[in-house]
Amino acid sequence: MFCRRKVLLLLFSLIAATGATAQVGQSPYTVRGIGSINNLATARTAGMGGVGIGNTHPLFLSIQNPALLAYNAYYTTALAGLSVESRRLATTETQDRLSSGGFDYLSVSFPLLRNKIGFNIGLAPYSTVSYSLLATDPVQGLPNSMSTALYEGSGGITQAYAATGINLYKGISAGVRVSYLFGSISEQISTTFSSDSVSAPGYTTVFNERSNYSDILISGGLAYRKELNREKQTYIMAGFTYDLETDVNATLTFNRSRTQPLSSGGILVNDTLANNYKGSLILPAAIGVGASFGRLYHYTVGADVRMQDWSRYSNFESGAESGLGNSYRVSAGGEWTPNYVSRNYFNRVTYRTGVQVEKTPFLINGEEINEFGINFGFTFPVGASGVHTSFSLGQRGKTDNDLIRERYFRIGLGVTLNERWFERYKYD
Repeated sequence: MFCRRKVLLLLFSLIAATGATAQVGQSPYTVRGIGSINNLATARTAGMGGVGIGNTHPLFLSIQNPALLAYNAYYTTALAGLSVESRRLATTETQDRLSSGGFDYLSVSFPLLRNKIGFNIGLAPYSTVSYSLLATDPVQGLPNSMSTALYEGSGGITQAYAATGINLYKGISAGVRVSYLFGSISEQISTTFSSDSVSAPGYTTVFNERSNYSDILISGGLAYRKELNREKQTYIMAGFTYDLETDVNATLTFNRSRTQPLSSGGILVNDTLANNYKGSLILPAAIGVGASFGRLYHYTVGADVRMQDWSRYSNFESGAESGLGNSYRVSAGGEWTPNYVSRNYFNRVTYRTGVQVEKTPFLINGEEINEFGINFGFTFPVGASGVHTSFSLGQRGKTDNDLIRERYFRIGLGVTLNERWFERYKYD
């Protein structure tokens, strides 16, 4: 009962904190499309570079592939995770540093039929938009005049999902996840003209755009697990995921205002150009494959590949957006527990490391934006439960061709709480 109360307290605390935390993953590259895409990695799998499509554990749930729920159909499991990061941005002329933090995932899984069918519900970001860009240039033909443009964006899409995985036959399992996508993205462009000339008074023009999204996304998964040596408890596992292409319902509100200093009359123009204009966006299909080899409660090594063709993305009636292209992510990593049943606590700690290489969907100035990261992490056991930490060092982009280089350090913290619920106790 005490553990159950801890689970519920954790869930309600994180739900309450979701609206209060800042967005993690601030990046000027999120000006494109719907921003950075979340891969549903937990703090445990993040320490392995995000390997989780063909990799699971009896005590620590993987939510990247719904078919893996069939292998976690014993405990009722609650997962929650947060992260914070520091990101350093650099061009050939200037540098800046940003810090952010926020909610990563919240999930509960329980068995419908023990060791046969597992069910999972959860909440996690699908995408994040967070940027602020400033550009200042002289106005040609007007001495002592400047034009300053500020581009800002925030928001993203959240997914609330339900998933199930079924063990079909001799290590083959299948699963499906149905997600309700919802959220909004707000973008603003403020252009300010300033001049010392009386004949050309300064003014500011502001364009505000807010897009709201809501619809259903369906994802499927397959997994295969084969025991190699029963005595040593070694095994191999493979996984496959597929997200269907989705036409997401959307509405757009767009307005414009132009102001002068209050001494010159204040607001001159305030027009609503579109109000709840209905449209849609196309989220392209995504495919993922993964494989792992391990010894139960001792070690695991694995790798994942995930691909998504964002050149098929379109928003409202604008057609395909030229600033997005085909993307892929390759992850590889492993974990090691010296002795899970040792009396020495640190022999029961799990140690992880991994790397990931990603070709992001962003195309800027005709250049592909690539990312590389090194990761490591730990799980500190608490009975059948655990506290997970992950640490990531990475770089996105470069300074050539007027681009921006991002170097980041991210810390993730996650909790897994396991308890045997829905059991009928027997008394002598």
